[in-house]
Amino acid sequence: MESNILKRLREWFKKNAATLPWRPADLDAPRDPYAVWISETMLQQTQVATVRDYYIKWMERFPDIETLAKANEEEVFRYWQGLGYYSRARNILKTAKMVSEMHNARCEMPRTRKELEALPGIGAYTAGAILSLAYHQKEAILDGNLVRIFARFYALDFLPTDKASAGKNESCAEAYWKYAREVADSPKAYMHNEALMELGRTVCRSKNPDCANCPLNGGCRAYTEGRTGEFPPKRERTQRDWHGTALVVESADGKLLAVSAGQAFLAGQATLPHFESPRNATAGLPAEAEAYLNADNVVSIKECGSFRHNITVHKIECRVLHVKLSTKASKCVASSGNKIDPRFNATWVKKEATAKKFANSFSLKAIKLAFR
Repeated sequence: MESNILKRLREWFKKNAATLPWRPADLDAPRDPYAVWISETMLQQTQVATVRDYYIKWMERFPDIETLAKANEEEVFRYWQGLGYYSRARNILKTAKMVSEMHNARCEMPRTRKELEALPGIGAYTAGAILSLAYHQKEAILDGNLVRIFARFYALDFLPTDKASAGKNESCAEAYWKYAREVADSPKAYMHNEALMELGRTVCRSKNPDCANCPLNGGCRAYTEGRTGEFPPKRERTQRDWHGTALVVESADGKLLAVSAGQAFLAGQATLPHFESPRNATAGLPAEAEAYLNADNVVSIKECGSFRHNITVHKIECRVLHVKLSTKASKCVASSGNKIDPRFNATWVKKEATAKKFANSFSLKAIKLAFR
């Protein structure tokens, strides 16, 4: 992009920058690298309007890396609940602990791309955001907003994820990163990067872009050629349907069964036992349920209906069964007569603690159906 276009971009951003909890009033001020890391990680696959409140609550509880590094995964998941893609939260905690150990009392994020990208969950985009916005280095970023802007501005008929070459033995991803580095080759790289993200979010939108009020329209090929709707090229989205059953297993002393392994979704965090099942499943206790409980101890089985849910590429329809047992949690066994299979990493949770223990909306939806 030419210098005059980038100047217009900066002027537009200074007039139109939204007030956000992670954005200082002085747009030229260096940021807290921790705040940049958390906000940009939350913003992956998530809308700004959703992230705003989550970010505020997170920073109140975990204001710095040192505080976060001392937390456990269960609490971190609780503050992440509703944002989805829980691997992000798990990696945030891993990285906080690693940074705390590496830098001891300073607990400061690294200042090089190589060091940052070696940390769990920090890829090329997040590393660039930290180096650019926090440390004001001439580092490039490339997120969905910039991909859309570059595709339209340069009329690129391919995506960075495409396998084919973009020409001159250059990969499709490298072609986009080349444009990103050009934008970042400036003392104002931090402002160019953030301005483009803001522009993509508010003006150069996926649908109904406001081209007439775009500061880049003078050099945008898609706009001048009247082909904005053609860029970026459409990508087929793969979505998988999943139908299954979630068990709300309640012991005689009012505790609910939680598992954190051996499940279709949400591996590594407390969730209700669940498994794939047909839509026309017969009434009664499914055979799969006996991996989690002894059928001889079942007092009642209640059909609670079903709910819909999305997790990454999975479009879920889940039936809910509320199963009450005659035995207390400490004596509940599987059908084999042994304790519940250790592969499931099972625990029992008091009903009043479910909102804290089950830090995912999949389980909370099922529990709500069971006790409505």
